Amino acid sequence: MPGELLNSDEINALMTAIQDGRVEPEAVPNSRGAATTYDLTSQDRVIHRQMPTLDAINEQIATIFGMGIAGRTRLAVRVTSGPASMLRFADFNSLLAPPATVTVMSLGKGGSHALLVLEPGLADAMIAAALGDRRGRSDEPPAPVPAQGDPRRDFTMVERNVLRRLMGVFTDAMTTAWAPVLPFKPEVLRFEADPRLAVIAPNTETAVLCSFEVEGAIHGVIQLALPYTAIEQVRKALMSPPMLHTVSDKGFASALRQEINQVEVDVVAILGKSSMTVDELLDLEVGHVLMLGTSEGTPLPVFVQGRPKFTGQPKVVGGAIALELDAGPVAELRRPFDTAPADLKFKAA
Repeated sequence: MPGELLNSDEINALMTAIQDGRVEPEAVPNSRGAATTYDLTSQDRVIHRQMPTLDAINEQIATIFGMGIAGRTRLAVRVTSGPASMLRFADFNSLLAPPATVTVMSLGKGGSHALLVLEPGLADAMIAAALGDRRGRSDEPPAPVPAQGDPRRDFTMVERNVLRRLMGVFTDAMTTAWAPVLPFKPEVLRFEADPRLAVIAPNTETAVLCSFEVEGAIHGVIQLALPYTAIEQVRKALMSPPMLHTVSDKGFASALRQEINQVEVDVVAILGKSSMTVDELLDLEVGHVLMLGTSEGTPLPVFVQGRPKFTGQPKVVGGAIALELDAGPVAELRRPFDTAPADLKFKAA
């Protein structure tokens, strides 16, 4: 009957009949399509949100790296960064084929690695410029770029050392730009011509791809591939808008400190309080004595800009009335005349 529940024996008999093919399962009405399989053990990560802080970090890397390369090659060079993207290392490995120059570098004590891929011809142009070759100037035609698929020549020992120093400019820029977010300490490990020796993560692992375009006397693109696991711990910070206060400016802080030190504040010590009627106030004459609500040995409260900060004792110094502050500041002053209005105040000397 409709609505009647099946017991365990009936359910087992029904499942056995379905497995044996004696009963055809009913089709799901209004089905929207075939079911898709999903592997819960897969390490693929789908990231839909952008990372504005990561883009700001890459812009800072591009600026520092561009100034460093221009200073070492004495050429007009400018480096710009593009938006970061996500892809699997299986798709990224296609960029590692010769004649591209692949740099394997360490990110620090955590054991993570990253890859720097220089497009064909860029490494040769940078080495030539660093060694004094000016054929890469903007007023002369650029050197021919090897065709894709051609085997890349091996660098000499001198060229490797020069390229290592140039890539050291990039790693120094990464250290500075990533400092507010992650304590990366990148270091160039080696240059690889064989893509199989440049694998730093499984093919299913997600790579964060950052591109830097070199323009001016030297042309080319540098691709930085970071394993997503290396920056996953600061994902929320990277997806948040960049925080300007994370970058400290010592000069601005020193100037601000000097300006604050010149600000004048009102320091007031209250001798005591007394209350009276309007008639008594109008009858006051010279020589009258007002009774205050404090004893002779009670510490006087000292207010800075209307807030209680210290206590002190009245003194006479050089014929002038002064106030000697006690040991330290106080968070709250309890006085027997808190509810009475103030009528006499004494400014500390």
